[in-house]
Amino acid sequence: MNNFYVEKLEENLPYAIPSTFIEGERIYIKLPLANGDTILALGDTGGGNSMMLPATVKKKNLSAKISTGLLKGIMPVHYILFKDLVSDVHFPQPSLLRSFIIRQPFTRLTESSLFIPPMDEEMKFITQSMPDMEVFLGQNFFMHHAWTIDYMHQNITVNTPLTEQDKSNPNVQKLGFKKNSNGETIFGHPSMFIEVNGEKIDVLFDTGATISLSDDGKKALNKNAKTIGGSFIATSIFNKWRKEHPEWKYYPKADMKNDVIEVPFVKIGSHEIGPVLFAKRADENWSTGMINTMDKVVKGAIGGSGLKYLKVTIDYNTELIKFEK
Repeated sequence: MNNFYVEKLEENLPYAIPSTFIEGERIYIKLPLANGDTILALGDTGGGNSMMLPATVKKKNLSAKISTGLLKGIMPVHYILFKDLVSDVHFPQPSLLRSFIIRQPFTRLTESSLFIPPMDEEMKFITQSMPDMEVFLGQNFFMHHAWTIDYMHQNITVNTPLTEQDKSNPNVQKLGFKKNSNGETIFGHPSMFIEVNGEKIDVLFDTGATISLSDDGKKALNKNAKTIGGSFIATSIFNKWRKEHPEWKYYPKADMKNDVIEVPFVKIGSHEIGPVLFAKRADENWSTGMINTMDKVVKGAIGGSGLKYLKVTIDYNTELIKFEK
């Protein structure tokens, strides 16, 4: 067997991703650097482009690895090539999104990279809310791979594909992705569904869903952390739940200015999980915001407050997701 086939075989073998779970609800992936150090990266399937926080560049002495280019020919941006950080060729790399193009003066970037955003007010808030996060791995990190995220045993494995035969399993769903006219996937935000009291609700699969606790929220939920793993639901459904189930626990303005509700049971496939915390989000967030990167208008997102009860296998290639409990 020649070296080419040996390398391809090794690439397709299950690969344990070094990671740690925040209270069992959100995932930090440990990027192994060539010098033996690691960088802590939040894994967020519902997020945007993968990026490195500006403070991390200084903290890890990475200034010499920064390149500069033009984003869509509009503004100069800074980025670091992924291969200049992680030397392990089998470690998964972020894909290049079609909507995210960096051009250098005479060439187009074709290599995996991490965007370095400016330190604006949003980045300051993120840094203060999640001080341990050094890198953000969004939708384009997870695309084109098959992952198993075992929340119950707190480990992550890549190269764990699902097949057509899995479709007959009642705990396997077909995912939806936004595609172009050629049927090619252009964004990595997966749509799926959950059930609450027999009602089917389309949602985003969102490992990074985060509730930013207000002082009232910390007291009500007995938490000291600034953030916790959460899930989101459209205001119209949130208000319906409040009206139909006044007995469900309710935490006004627990997520900064947003209300939070505790749903006792959520059904995914044949599994009933719960309780699950959902933070209220405006309907427009989904109908005019997320619709730009999703195949349909969803009504919320299922994140760590629900996923923590499950072992999830998501295959972006066969567009299937499997839930085990």
